[in-house]
Amino acid sequence: MSDRISKDACEAWRDHVLKQVVDYLERNRDEIIDGFEAKNAHNLKREDIEQSDLLDFDVSVTLHRDQSSSFGLGFGFFKANMIR
Repeated sequence: MSDRISKDACEAWRDHVLKQVVDYLERNRDEIIDGFEAKNAHNLKREDIEQSDLLDFDVSVTLHRDQSSSFGLGFGFFKANMIR
C-alpha cells in the first residue's frame, strides 16, 4: 500500500470506477436481463424483474486498502443506487 497517494485521489479513483460500473450496468441492462431470463431456473421473466423492485439495488466499490482488518466495509465505503 502506498501512502504517497492522497485520500482525495483515492476517493476520485473509487468514484471513477463506480461510475464506470454503473454506466456499464445501465448500457447493458437489457442484455443482462435477457441473459438471466434465458438461464435462470426460477422461471423469472423480464416483467417479474422490472415490476418487483429487483432492479433497485446498491452497487459499491471498496478499496482493499481502506478495509479494516477486523470488520466492516472499510473507511472508503461508497455506494450508488442502480438507476432504471
